[in-house]
Amino acid sequence: MEPQYEAMWPLAPRVTGDVTEHERPTELAGARVAYLWDELFRGPEMFEVISEVARERHGDVEFVGWEEFGNFHASAAEERRVLEALPELLRSHRVDLVVAAVGA
Repeated sequence: MEPQYEAMWPLAPRVTGDVTEHERPTELAGARVAYLWDELFRGPEMFEVISEVARERHGDVEFVGWEEFGNFHASAAEERRVLEALPELLRSHRVDLVVAAVGA
């Protein structure tokens, strides 16, 4: 008989429910896109490539830099402040879409 071993699930339990998925746009022309970044790894390099390709494919796409929104990978207090301010910042910058870059 083969030996038996107890196994543990490597993931933590879910702490949030399902998120409703919104319809994705079919066209980016005329859109205003915000970059959010946790200031880890190579965000600015990736944003440059994404911006270039988006403009080549869709023409008139406007981008709002990650610097406008703050670092959401900081101290707990700073993360909370940044995330609480985010909805109003997105509205004030008239953002249609977000590219969230997390270097995890």
